[in-house]
Amino acid sequence: MSRARRTAALVTALVLLAGCGDDDTADQQAAPSGGEGVVTVVAEDVAFGAATYEADAGTVEVEYVNEGVIQHSLLIEGVDDFRLAVDSRGDTDRGSVELEPGSYVLICDIPGHEQAGMVADLEVR
Repeated sequence: MSRARRTAALVTALVLLAGCGDDDTADQQAAPSGGEGVVTVVAEDVAFGAATYEADAGTVEVEYVNEGVIQHSLLIEGVDDFRLAVDSRGDTDRGSVELEPGSYVLICDIPGHEQAGMVADLEVR
């Protein structure tokens, strides 16, 4: 088996295994903010740290922290020109976006991550 195929097989296995964990805690609670006016979103292996995040309407400061071992991105569906990216464990990216009150969906657009469950809600009030 070639090195590229072994790497692809390993990544596929990690994505599938990460979906096997118990995420009941994340489903039951919203994530705390990272400080005054900052929403901190944590990327784990192929999951976000919480199922729901909350923010106040207006300029929303988003901090994206990678606690997993693989690369991740953060997009807000329906919001153009907002994308954060973290390459490896310990990386952090930060950006701001103007949001009206409503419900938004956060996704990781790295191939296979959204399909593996890397999706969360963002409630803006």
